Amino acid sequence: MSKAPGSKWSSISITTRPEEDPFIVTAVLRVIWAIIWRTVLFFLAFALISAAFIVPVAGRIPEWDQTSPVATQLYADGAGFIAMVASTWLMTRFVDRRPFLSIGLAPGKALREMVIGIAIGAGWLSLSIVSTLVAGWATVQLSGTFSGIVLSSSAVSTFLNVLTQQLLLCGFILQTIEKRTNFGVALLISAALFSAYHAGAFRGEWLPAINVFAAGCLFCLAYRVTRKLWLPVGIHFTWNYLLGSVLGLTVSGTDGMGDGWSIVTVEGPALFTGGEFGLEGGLIVTLTTALCTVAVLLSWLRRPREPDAAGATEAS
Repeated sequence: MSKAPGSKWSSISITTRPEEDPFIVTAVLRVIWAIIWRTVLFFLAFALISAAFIVPVAGRIPEWDQTSPVATQLYADGAGFIAMVASTWLMTRFVDRRPFLSIGLAPGKALREMVIGIAIGAGWLSLSIVSTLVAGWATVQLSGTFSGIVLSSSAVSTFLNVLTQQLLLCGFILQTIEKRTNFGVALLISAALFSAYHAGAFRGEWLPAINVFAAGCLFCLAYRVTRKLWLPVGIHFTWNYLLGSVLGLTVSGTDGMGDGWSIVTVEGPALFTGGEFGLEGGLIVTLTTALCTVAVLLSWLRRPREPDAAGATEAS
């Protein structure tokens, strides 16, 4: 992929003259250092703000989880969202010195892009579920009792969680890396970090890690199409909400999002259906994610070329 216009890499003229090598090495090290200290500072801010919400009530969370699991999840996702927004605001305002909404939250066309994202997410999940049904590894089987209150609370909780994840994946870190290298490098590093964030749920399995990495690439590409977060948020929210809260299946190793009910039961070879990690950890989702990613990539490549909105800043 082409270098971002005005990026640090594009400002370095690579020649074969030995006397210029020290300059090149110094410039590269400055770029790496600029990325590292900004990333570390971002995570430090996020951790400290999160602690302000979690530490005072840490001893009561197990009790809350027993008596009111939906409210507990809503509190956790809300706290994470506030911490992510606050840390992103601090970094954009005082480090990058740019408007907070430039992170990808500008409201222009937000509804349209969310609707498109919802359609893509629904298509992606439908293809995955139908493929599993056709293969004979899933059955439609209603169990449990639906609750409108639980569904509504879960929708809010899932949306906050997804927006938090997308700010983490496609927000400050990706944009910091892209400014100083290019989008390809930023995508690979951000998707790898996205997979690492979920590592605790992999239980040593390799395919879930690959699938989460692939999903991270999909979300980053969706961000790149519009330079805003609404499209990837729509895709991600629809997948998580329908898969977990509506269908009652396991999402990234976490079950119970449907509060005991389910519409679809999946039983089949773990290699294809994901085993304990859930459908997202199987080859069926590997294939559907690849198809969805190709579709988004083609959409991006067919768009008229435009100046890169993530213009670089001087590394320091």
